Amino acid sequence: MKSVEDALKHADAVVLSWHGVLFDRDRRAIHDAVRVTFNQWSVEVRDDELVSTRGPTGRPQIERLLAVPRIAAQFRSVHLRWPLSGDIDAMSRNLEPRLLAAAEIASEPNADACDAIRRLHAKGVRTAVICCTPRRLLGPQLAALERAQVPLAAIITADEACDPAPAPWGVFEVMQQLGINDASHLALIDDSPPGATAARNAGACAIALEVAGAASSSEASAILHSLRDIA
Repeated sequence: MKSVEDALKHADAVVLSWHGVLFDRDRRAIHDAVRVTFNQWSVEVRDDELVSTRGPTGRPQIERLLAVPRIAAQFRSVHLRWPLSGDIDAMSRNLEPRLLAAAEIASEPNADACDAIRRLHAKGVRTAVICCTPRRLLGPQLAALERAQVPLAAIITADEACDPAPAPWGVFEVMQQLGINDASHLALIDDSPPGATAARNAGACAIALEVAGAASSSEASAILHSLRDIA
């Protein structure tokens, strides 16, 4: 395992995850939205299950939660069958307005992330952010980010990348927009295992932001305890 300093030594650009890093630390607003949607199907989701399945939100997290044996068994006990693709489609539609409400609840970017971006920018390191959510569901957060005047070189959402992490497309799009040819010169800071896998799949350096009560990704090159530790 590298130190964060070593992991960033050759980085021409640093990419941050949207949920859990730049916005909604600990993903409380997002997790509450997902919990309410599952309640509509009479399925209870525990906090530890939300933490362990954190990553790209919306449909991807619904799918990850339904793959948890206890949750799948509870769904079957209530509906007398395993969840079908139509159920996941309906749950995803049900969740969308809750995601927009979550963007309103957690509308301000995390101050430590903004400060880290500004410090990197001052050192000549470009920064970007990747989000698996469409822009139409991020309105309050996008407006707050613009007001904060955070010097981001690129904002990649689901509108620009065809598949969420662990697929590498978001990282590839950052490389395209920033003109980076060698992925080893890019570092991704994410609080979820799928993010670390996406970085590795793209050939970039994965830095895992520590999350209370959760194991760090085994695919991360370095563990970041706090964004304040980024020089």
